[in-house]
Amino acid sequence: TILTGVTNPRGIPNVVFIESVEKILASTQNSSVESLIGAFNELHQNLKTLEAYKQRTKTSMKAKIPEISRTLDLVRHLAKGDDVTAHYSLSELLYARAKIHTSGSVCLWLGANVMVEYPYQEAVDILELSLNNAKERLQICDEDLDHLRDQIITVEVNMARVFNYDVKRRRDEKKTQQQIQPQAEPTAAS
Repeated sequence: TILTGVTNPRGIPNVVFIESVEKILASTQNSSVESLIGAFNELHQNLKTLEAYKQRTKTSMKAKIPEISRTLDLVRHLAKGDDVTAHYSLSELLYARAKIHTSGSVCLWLGANVMVEYPYQEAVDILELSLNNAKERLQICDEDLDHLRDQIITVEVNMARVFNYDVKRRRDEKKTQQQIQPQAEPTAAS
């Protein structure tokens, strides 16, 4: 009853905004405020975990996009056929200079310790595809993070509403109990 059943394209659920705490409590199995707050706490934790995962993915994509872009620029430069002079690190404080002759092919790291040699045009195609995929994943992460933040805020507001309802209900019960119990008359000590 706390989820709408509607999700975003990646399956992240929408949370119902509670208009009436009484109606939600009446529709739950045991009508207990504690169980409803517990359900909201569990949902809140799940959404926060998913938000942290999406944030890590976004950070990863933000780091990969410039790297892929630089690699793509380098392969395009090599495809022009010009020799390149490069400075590279041999150790922490020792650098060397090398002249790179274009050979018509380049080796790309694919991940999982796999390197494959491709002709320049095929490497450019693969890198362009990787760059577009990374940009798309970054955009999807941004959309999901916005959706998650909205759902987390809704859960937090709902939890506050249920908690405030419970505080008010207990206060009213206490006030009713005090009105029912007759006040004891003080007796004069002799």
